[in-house]
Amino acid sequence: MNKFFFSLLLLMNLIYIADFLINFGLFPLGRLWLALFIFSFILSIVFLWRSRKEPHYNPYLSIALLVTSFSCIGTYFFQYFLTNLMG
Repeated sequence: MNKFFFSLLLLMNLIYIADFLINFGLFPLGRLWLALFIFSFILSIVFLWRSRKEPHYNPYLSIALLVTSFSCIGTYFFQYFLTNLMG
């Protein structure tokens, strides 16, 4: 269940990055994206922290989710900076 949920969150993050690169983030969800990115960032940190105790846990999916969530948060704030603060 965790792999499916992490894969779904990773796919949503990758869709946002692709949309940002192609259309400069024209998805109409707004702050819901930011909540999703923060949720996936925190969730991946929690599972990475808990995985230290499990010897057979593969952390690659959690690391990929952590990196894409962090990059999505960065692109979201970059877009916010350019559209709202710069005019």
